[in-house]
Amino acid sequence: METNKVVVGALQQCETKELVEDTFNRYSILEYSQKSDHIVEAMGSPMLFFSKGEIDPESRYATVLSMFLTGEWKMNKLYERMGM
Repeated sequence: METNKVVVGALQQCETKELVEDTFNRYSILEYSQKSDHIVEAMGSPMLFFSKGEIDPESRYATVLSMFLTGEWKMNKLYERMGM
């Protein structure tokens, strides 16, 4: 599934779980795997590693959402723009 660039842009403005969920509801994105894909792209598509082998879509989404809400990905984007 290809991600929706409008949704990705909207997610980049979200700072709470409620705003993230509202964005997904507004664009009718209901599946955990689709939600995770959009969040990962909103963070700049970082390499993700999970310590546990296969992870179910709901658990993956919860982990990715938690990473997104920390906001560290914003610093990575800033460093990238600075050429670091």
